[in-house]
Amino acid sequence: MDSFYARVGGEPAVTEAVNRLYRVILADDRLSPYFEHVDIGQLKTHMVALLSQVLGGPEAYSGRDLRMAHTGLGITREHYDLVGAYLIGVLAGLGVDDEVLDAVRGVLAASVDDVAA
Repeated sequence: MDSFYARVGGEPAVTEAVNRLYRVILADDRLSPYFEHVDIGQLKTHMVALLSQVLGGPEAYSGRDLRMAHTGLGITREHYDLVGAYLIGVLAGLGVDDEVLDAVRGVLAASVDDVAA
């Protein structure tokens, strides 16, 4: 059976999902302040690697762990959930199937305490 990574279309699809996700996030006045002094290009590169790994693709993510990367940012549960909803929406819009979406929802639920304050 193909990995979720292969099923969504591999690196090109994951890159497109991340690009769409950050377009939505950065256009949202509730979320954009978190990214004012962030290198978005570098962040997207890390996110492509992380999402690829989550989906069973190459394990190329070498950034800080989630808790360390988000410590001190003051991310609220509401904002975490909003980003998660945007991610699910972007993936669904790209035609990702329900089984993959459910797996991503599971990872989001398992990671909330590492990201949100």
